[in-house]
Amino acid sequence: MIAAPDLLVVGGLSIDRFPDGSTAAGGSVLHAARAVAATGSRVATIVLAGGEPEAQVALTELADLGPCLLHRTAATTRFAIDERRAVRRLVLEAAGGEMRIAVGEVDRWGAAAVLLAPIAGELDASVLRAARHVPVRVAALQGWLRTLQPGVEVAPLRPRALSAELVAELRHLSALVASVEDLIAVGPSPDQQLDALRDLFGAGPRLIVTKGPHGARLDLPGADRLDVSAPRPLSDVPTVGAGDAFAALLTVQLGKGVDPGAAAAEAAMRVTELLDRFR
Repeated sequence: MIAAPDLLVVGGLSIDRFPDGSTAAGGSVLHAARAVAATGSRVATIVLAGGEPEAQVALTELADLGPCLLHRTAATTRFAIDERRAVRRLVLEAAGGEMRIAVGEVDRWGAAAVLLAPIAGELDASVLRAARHVPVRVAALQGWLRTLQPGVEVAPLRPRALSAELVAELRHLSALVASVEDLIAVGPSPDQQLDALRDLFGAGPRLIVTKGPHGARLDLPGADRLDVSAPRPLSDVPTVGAGDAFAALLTVQLGKGVDPGAAAAEAAMRVTELLDRFR
């Protein structure tokens, strides 16, 4: 009998093109699964991908990391990505499709927690409803909070741009995670960003705004806001996928019943350890 995963990750793959012309698979689902497996927890994935060679390599890797259910689309989402001096620029080269997931596709895993992690709006409210029976549900907001016009640099959207149907479902989740960069359209301050999220999503979910190498700030219902620091600054290593890893490892801890502050601290520590491997 296969043990239930500690985390189920749902989202689309991307194919990323770098300034030197090289390409590689990316996307939150891949970065998250790698982090969970690397830290010794069990992971399963439901992934949207096309038939490109880069996507096939990534799908093989995901299957090696844990059970993987593929939703096939005509083409994988493609981004041109350029990260220099901690500034990341994305240009959408081609948009992938949308995921349509039935309740049984989520429930079959018996996962303790699920991370809903779109990269280009491929998940809608119906996917959140399909995951309602999972005890801990977390969403990484990044893939909903960006403009998606092919050939144009991706820009952040205000949370108020989300559809009313999606907002209604997100309000019932265990936690919502976004980065300072994701929310820059609201303003530069994490507190200002948390205020905007709390105003939109109400008193239900825990809210986490990640601050890159400087940790995260948490807004927990009924408690004072809390800062979680990274064990040390990480300005000298590649950070692509670090936010995805943090969200995944946080969700694993929440699925184990760990206090949110302690869960965030553990996730920050684990991400630092993983990034140190690339020094």
